[in-house]
Amino acid sequence: MPPKEVRRDLIKHYISQYLNVIDLGDSALLFNGANGCLDEVSGKALTILKAGNSEKLPYLCREDVDVLLRRGHITSLPPAIEHERFKEFSAALHRKQEKEAQHSGIMLLMSYNCNLACKYCYQQGHRPHKSQAVMTPAFIDSLFEKHLPHLIPGVNYKSFDVTFYGGEPFLAENKAVIRKTLAFTKKHSIPAGAISNATKVDTMLDLFGPGPGLVNRVQISLDGNKELHDASRIPISGDGTFDKIIDNIAMLLERKTKISIRLNLSRPTLPSVPQLIKELKSRKILGHKYASIYASPLHDNIADVDATDFMDVAELSSQVFGLGIDLEHPVSLRANEMSYLFSLEKGIGLTHTCFCMQTMQRTLVVDPFGDLYACFEEAGYPQFRVGHVSDSGVEFFPLYETYKTRHISNMDECIKCSVALACGGQCGVKSRAKTGDLHKPHCADMKRVILDGIKFAYQKRKQNPGVQPPSLGTGESVSVHG
Repeated sequence: MPPKEVRRDLIKHYISQYLNVIDLGDSALLFNGANGCLDEVSGKALTILKAGNSEKLPYLCREDVDVLLRRGHITSLPPAIEHERFKEFSAALHRKQEKEAQHSGIMLLMSYNCNLACKYCYQQGHRPHKSQAVMTPAFIDSLFEKHLPHLIPGVNYKSFDVTFYGGEPFLAENKAVIRKTLAFTKKHSIPAGAISNATKVDTMLDLFGPGPGLVNRVQISLDGNKELHDASRIPISGDGTFDKIIDNIAMLLERKTKISIRLNLSRPTLPSVPQLIKELKSRKILGHKYASIYASPLHDNIADVDATDFMDVAELSSQVFGLGIDLEHPVSLRANEMSYLFSLEKGIGLTHTCFCMQTMQRTLVVDPFGDLYACFEEAGYPQFRVGHVSDSGVEFFPLYETYKTRHISNMDECIKCSVALACGGQCGVKSRAKTGDLHKPHCADMKRVILDGIKFAYQKRKQNPGVQPPSLGTGESVSVHG
């Protein structure tokens, strides 16, 4: 039995099931996945917490026990009760977010047509039987002037946006609809964006630029350097597209359009990235104040594609680190996302009760048939429609309500996960495809990515000598959140 002078009291304490111990070498970063608290710890406290041995907690001094309790790293709740309390908390948090949610949007899938034939495209199976349908200006009038309040109850134009999607949105057949939509966005000062392959934007450059009534931002994909990209993103003609896309990106930047370059990477294409980065810098694209770039792995969530050379997000991040280049990747993006925790002094730290637009459904995809989808990857698959809009009104299908139940308090595996509120339960599309159950998460290596991201953010923060977090108790721990 420990000496009485270091024994806190007769109340039994437990190491929280939501504690993550992130190794920093001689010390560790404590990350509480329930409340978001972050503390650096060393010495006896580190040894006990790292071992996960709650029976050794009485060996800590009263001051450290008090701080660890206050920060949530240890608790008086047995594991089963702690899990139940976390479930209640996450459910209440989700209800609060549903009630207070403001941001909303519409993704206009004006046509399933595309001028490219990328082998990994998750819409390639739709085109043979959906290519004849093209959205009309009359449909846009009805959609925004009549049906929008029914599609998104309580819609507020101050926190609403429109995204042009496809297929390829900037085909000539879609121009009239784009103009009609931009007239609506100008009238209500609504931002507009697009996801495009950027091979056709030069045919309607006057539609791009800052401010309402124009397309303000565009996400554009590249598949590696020129040689690899041209072998992957192929038009029907078979001609290369890389040079055309780069030229068009430069023209969009001249018009002060924000460009997000997404590198779709697999194991064969990743080694070409340094050469690509060099070329983009030489063209004054990278380094431009309106341009950003990030790496993302190709995936096979829903489409029947060859995934032999695909990477998971952790492998991609590790490989990018190994290349020694300045490129955002899944771990660094997580670091950017979570960095607010280090300066948060009050309020709720972690809020990801669900993963994406599929659950909240305050952003919906609308296709040329009037079909509604809660996820852009599911667009075109009839079994995944959440509703339909037509002249007679808006109808929602049972899946609309089912998707609303996909949040972590309804997912048993998530309730017991120490990073659940930093994750949100992962992609529902991927989970259903990989597990057969919408409510069973397919986590893969996401926990590792989240914890690596937090570590990366903390190490960057510590490089700033002006940031001196206050010490904890005996000096064995350092608080960096609150």
